[in-house]
Amino acid sequence: MITKPTDNMTERLKDLLSRAARAEGEREVDELLERFHAEIRERINAERLEAAARMAGWLAHRINNPLGAISGNAQLLARRLAREGGESAESYLRYTDAIQTETERSARITAELLDFTRPRDPVVASVNIGPVVEEAAELAGFGAGHGNVTIESDSFAGLPKARTDKELLVRVLYEVILNGMQAAGQEGTVTISTSLGDGIDINVRDTGPGISPDVLPRVFDPFFSTREKARGLGLTAALTIVTELGGNVRVTDSGPTGAVVTTTIPADKG
Repeated sequence: MITKPTDNMTERLKDLLSRAARAEGEREVDELLERFHAEIRERINAERLEAAARMAGWLAHRINNPLGAISGNAQLLARRLAREGGESAESYLRYTDAIQTETERSARITAELLDFTRPRDPVVASVNIGPVVEEAAELAGFGAGHGNVTIESDSFAGLPKARTDKELLVRVLYEVILNGMQAAGQEGTVTISTSLGDGIDINVRDTGPGISPDVLPRVFDPFFSTREKARGLGLTAALTIVTELGGNVRVTDSGPTGAVVTTTIPADKG
């Protein structure tokens, strides 16, 4: 029998009610309710991720076959036109080039979907956070088309190493930083700092418009984005990967002057 993330919620609710009855004051009850709400959201997201991964994999495989046929036939047509020559052939070759370009773009999207459905197994080691943050920020700068990122290197002082997969963490931070840069825009900035909490917290603060309360619960949902033409997989993939690494990604602050997304990774206690 397959166990779903939302199974056993009745027992969790009973536990919550029991702890609320023993709570000393309204503030403690509010804290219990906040933690329970966060847990419910995390479990629902986990189920959505699982369902989205199955759908994405199915779609990618179904789309790849006709894409291959379109690409192959466009190549054959281009070769024939090239052999025949003439002005009309040159004109038609522009069309076959366009078909090839769009087919390749579609293939990259399906590859992205497959990558989302089949993240590789983590290779965990002791990792310095500083170089990981710097690499992710540089990659995100290329992705956003600008590099308006400030890294507060002083916050790395005295920081323990992380127990994680370096390459996967770079990918997680790339998605988070890129999201912040896109929110901030060409004129805005992103500031990255670290701190110690339950693990190593990597805080990415942007100067964008913030995240509205109605959008906030959905920022990590699969295929959800407020940006036109965005595929809505970046933060979802980040959450999927970092969960496998034993950490978490969450919005820790949001207001009219920007948002803060915090990635937490286990510290190396060795």
